[in-house]
Order: sequence, then structure tokens, then C-alpha cells
Amino acid sequence: MEKNEQVAFFDRLKNAMPPNVNLAAELAAILKVSTDSIYRRFRGETALLYTDIVKIQKKMNLKQAVLFPVDTIEEVNFILARPAYGNDIKPFLQEIADQMSLAQRRAQLHVSLTSDDLPFFMHFLTPGLLRFKLNVFSNSPMDPNGHGEEPNEEMQHLFSTILLRWLEADSDEVWGPAPLDSTLKQIEYSVANGLINKKYAESLHKELNTLIDIINEWSSSGRKNAGPILGGNIKLYRSELNVGEMNLILRFGEEVSVYKSNYGYGYLQTEHPKFCQETQEWITEMENKGILISNSGEKFRVQYIAQLRASLKASAERIGI
Repeated sequence: MEKNEQVAFFDRLKNAMPPNVNLAAELAAILKVSTDSIYRRFRGETALLYTDIVKIQKKMNLKQAVLFPVDTIEEVNFILARPAYGNDIKPFLQEIADQMSLAQRRAQLHVSLTSDDLPFFMHFLTPGLLRFKLNVFSNSPMDPNGHGEEPNEEMQHLFSTILLRWLEADSDEVWGPAPLDSTLKQIEYSVANGLINKKYAESLHKELNTLIDIINEWSSSGRKNAGPILGGNIKLYRSELNVGEMNLILRFGEEVSVYKSNYGYGYLQTEHPKFCQETQEWITEMENKGILISNSGEKFRVQYIAQLRASLKASAERIGI
């Protein structure tokens, strides 16, 4: 690494860390050298080796925006981590939980997303619906009465971590015109094919109705409060256009990751700065074309909530519950 690039790298790293972090001491512990040696690296007097960068990246989970300047990389590389049907979704959830929990960052987590369906975070608020969705996307056998095995303690911890981080973070979210339709069709299909009984379907509908109540409360207050948790601010937009599978941006200041969902609990992930920037610009464009539901005129919020309840009622009539 050239001297000027090395100095610039450490400048970016310093800007990403909170002011109370002793960066020299942290790096000295990671590289197992003295703090004087680290300061020489800061000034470019001692070369920073590739192996050093790898150790720092792994320990501090640095994003590409910190590792490399925006204009130096044109090729976009994605990490594929899409659990296919029947595969374990734990790696995906662990990745999201880890990225939402970056330690020693100056900036707080901010979430931006677009999704035709309810964001998967919402499922974590309702245990019965969560279990149903997990069975659908893992292609696991369902108990017709909804008495399936509960997720293990490790999975429960991941659900809680992701949910808490999302609730506490400020977020800008663009939802498609019919965010319940996918889940309602899955319930209807399961009933029609004898996978679940109508009593179980009715309990899932009740949990969806609970989610509608939560959405109504959040859009009214503009905050994602949940019980004792004082949630972050939410700007919720209703899009008249289909925005596709979920595009998720997790941002800590200049450190950004983009997740593009293919279906359900799976994603392509990149930290490419230019791609992240363009994805953010696209989400902003969808916000400008959408209708702000939260902290806006009551008319639009009432219409949106009524639409959600109408789709739930229509599905109940088709099932016969």
C-alpha cells in the first residue's frame, strides 16, 4: 500500500470510530505490536501489510467504504447467502444480526428498505406467524394445529437481537401496495392443501390483525415503540408501484451494506460504495413517488390501514373462517 493510501485508510478508520475509542491501543492489541508501532503506521513511516489489513477487517468488521476509496473499484462483488428450501436460515439471520450490531462506531444504525411484502422483521413480533413463515421458507412439515416445535434458544436470541436493533434504529421504509398478500396466499394455499386446519389459519389471521394494529400505531406516532422499548423514528411510505423483493440498507455513517433479497430469508450482499449509493438513491426515488403514511395527514393513514384490514377480511372469507 502506498504511503498516502495508508494514511488515508487510517483517516477513514478514525472517522468511523467513536471519539472515546483509543484506536491506537485497539489496533496494537489486534496486530500484537506496540502503540508506537501503530502511530508509525498512522504516519506512513511503517508499511501496513495486507495481512495486517485482513486482521483489522476481521476483528473490526470494516465495510468497503472504509477499506477502499469509492472511486477505486468499478467491479461489484456480491456475497451469495440465500438459503434454498430445506436449508438452514441461521447463517442469514446471524449475518444480519452481526451487521446490525457493529461495535465501536461513531454513527448509530440507520435502516432503509423497500419491500413488496412486510419486512421480515415484522414476523418476529408474532410468534405463531413467525413459526409459520419459517416452515414455509424451510419447506418443513407443518403441524395442522400449529403446535410445531419452537425455535431453539440460539435462534430465539437471533430473532430478539435483530428485532431490537431494528426497533431502536431510525428507518425509512417503502412498502408495496399489498404487503399482506404474499403471507395471505401462503395461508390460503396451506389450508386448501390440508397442510393446516382452519383454526390454525384463524389464529394466523389474528396475529396479522395484531400487526396491522402495530402498523397503525407506528404510523400515527412516527416511532417504532414496542412495550417498554422506545423505538426509533420511522418514515413509512406506501408505494403504488411494485418495488420487488426486499432491498435493505444497513448504514453506520459512511459504512454501508446492501442486501438484495431473492425470496424470503435470503439475500445477495455487497458493500460496494457506488452500488450502495445508487441503491440509496433508488430508495429515495421510491419515497418521492410514494405516499408518506407515518406522521402525515390522517386521511392517507386511515386509507392504508383500511386497505390492509380489507385484504385480511377478503382472505378470511375465501378460507371460510
